[in-house]
Amino acid sequence: MVADAPQSEEFLRDFGNRWDRAWNSHDTDRVLELLHPEIRWEDTVFWPDVIDGIDGMPAYVDMIWKVMPDVQFEEVQFFTAPADGKALYLFRQSGSAPARFGDGRFSTYGCDIFLGFRDGLLSQYLAQYEITEMMRQYGALPPRNGLIGGSYLLSLLRGDPVSGA
Repeated sequence: MVADAPQSEEFLRDFGNRWDRAWNSHDTDRVLELLHPEIRWEDTVFWPDVIDGIDGMPAYVDMIWKVMPDVQFEEVQFFTAPADGKALYLFRQSGSAPARFGDGRFSTYGCDIFLGFRDGLLSQYLAQYEITEMMRQYGALPPRNGLIGGSYLLSLLRGDPVSGA
């Protein structure tokens, strides 16, 4: 693997600001403008597969707006590694539950990890956030009731009543 080109602190900070504004605009084209045509997009928390290339991105971004039409992202902290050409956007996301789950709301933390840039555009991305907590908050999943780690998820798969650990 070839090392990513260094990026200036100023470029990374500016990119983080543009990223925040694009996602909070709910405008798919504004988000896509920040992505390299050969983007490698890894968000397998939400999406079933890694997306390779810009052509797969509109369906992904549009689905975000469809299932979370009022989602908002608030920067908590922006971390940079200019010498490595990488950055991490730690955020708090909040919004309404998808319509089929009623009027529930969610508010959780996550991070967008910028792993590479080419030609001033994001070329490699990794998402990390807790979707089960979001779903618990708006009532799509039962409470954990003390279950730890994967025990909670396994209990859901088995159809166990969720009780203490």
